Amino acid sequence: MSWDPDNSVMPGEERDQEEQAKAWYDEPTRARNRHLEAENLRLKKLLRENGISWDPRLTLDPDDPTKGTWSSPKRSRTRKSKGPTSLSQENRHLPVLPVEIQLYILEYALTSNDPIIDPLVKLNREAVTVAERTRDNQLAIGFLATCKAYLAEGTRFLWANNEFIFTSHLALRNFANLSLEHRKGIKHVTFRIIARYYDDEERKRLAPYPSAVDTYYRTINLRATPRIKEDNLARKGFRSYAWEQVVDFLDAMRPPFDPNHPKGQPRPRLLPGLDSLRMDFVNFPDSFLTPGGGPFLHSYASHDLGCTLNELQLTGLPACDFGQELVSELSGMIKDDGLLLKSDSTFVFSGSQLRPMSSRPKWMPSWEPKVIRSWKALAAEYARSKGRSPSQPAHGHHRHAHAGHHNMPPAPKEEGHPESLWKERRTMFKRVPIEQDDDERVWAEFDRLTGREIEPEEYDSEDDEYDISDLVCPSCDVMHAPSGEH
Repeated sequence: MSWDPDNSVMPGEERDQEEQAKAWYDEPTRARNRHLEAENLRLKKLLRENGISWDPRLTLDPDDPTKGTWSSPKRSRTRKSKGPTSLSQENRHLPVLPVEIQLYILEYALTSNDPIIDPLVKLNREAVTVAERTRDNQLAIGFLATCKAYLAEGTRFLWANNEFIFTSHLALRNFANLSLEHRKGIKHVTFRIIARYYDDEERKRLAPYPSAVDTYYRTINLRATPRIKEDNLARKGFRSYAWEQVVDFLDAMRPPFDPNHPKGQPRPRLLPGLDSLRMDFVNFPDSFLTPGGGPFLHSYASHDLGCTLNELQLTGLPACDFGQELVSELSGMIKDDGLLLKSDSTFVFSGSQLRPMSSRPKWMPSWEPKVIRSWKALAAEYARSKGRSPSQPAHGHHRHAHAGHHNMPPAPKEEGHPESLWKERRTMFKRVPIEQDDDERVWAEFDRLTGREIEPEEYDSEDDEYDISDLVCPSCDVMHAPSGEH
């Protein structure tokens, strides 16, 4: 069964007010405060029923001779309150391990083999696969309740040694409750962005299968959260929360408020040490979703979070115009000479649950790599050849939109790469993953002018030439970015 766009209902992009209100109510800090308030009321009621005041200086017993006094009887310090006794050879029940061995055990016990999904918040079971939902607990979190020393060292191991997946921007925002000391050590995270749909009518919502292999040959019936029809001017019908959700994830990455931060200094981002980011887009069908994001997408990706990543991995983005525009905007987060990796969908939400995609055909590459703004090294050389500073802005009416901004440091060079076969053509090497979920990487060579990968078999001595005049603007004599790149 193929997808017929003429007989399909297109959703309007908009955040759902009901879900936003519930998210505000279920925010972990508010939920914890409600729980503590309810517990406090229960304890006060229990004390009143037994004639005991919750103020230790007062009593409700009318026969108590100390009624009305503000003094409380002194308790003698017990052996337990005076602190632990020294462990002698006679009362020691367990062998004492060296501190180094204890730390090795603690580190092993608090390091998971698999990424931790939505830490610090309640897990959304619809955003995980069956395998992830039924996975055994891999963390001996009870170590943290043993003593203060294990709490301090174990917390450091927990946040430094594990990888994290966020399925909601609310879970990411709640990560701001974690100390900056722990957040700044996190180098890689994954965003699993599942497009959500809402409808106030019962109907089939068919969409093309979100995969480059099966698009227009298979369909999925998108699951939509039912909405109540309202007799007002609010937007009715079928809605989606997809592109706007990407904006919310990026907004959550901006610097959170910290009352203890020194005044006069810029606040660090939520994850100031982040080097690489993976974004898995789920149920973003090709040629189906209406555009969204607006100016906030560019502002967050290219300015607030601009030039902060060494590598960005994107999976499941549709090949439509909106998908390509999103790739262009998100590439603003990557440093000069940083690596952009695109791939087919990793998951699909169908049958009321999240499912891993079937294996891709052998002819289909696992990753489509590209080096971002690698042409800037050529532009700097061209500027120096003209006697100008590489950071000098262009003059005249044809001026780059970001001209005059500070030059951000490029991604670090990767050492140990092989020698290039090209003599004149300017290239650079990067390590790229061999498979979508594989840590093994191999060297790949990229053309600095286009940023595209060059296969070794493409070498041709007659084609070994380099003309950078293609990027030189005839109006201002300055090299600008190739089409589609910031």
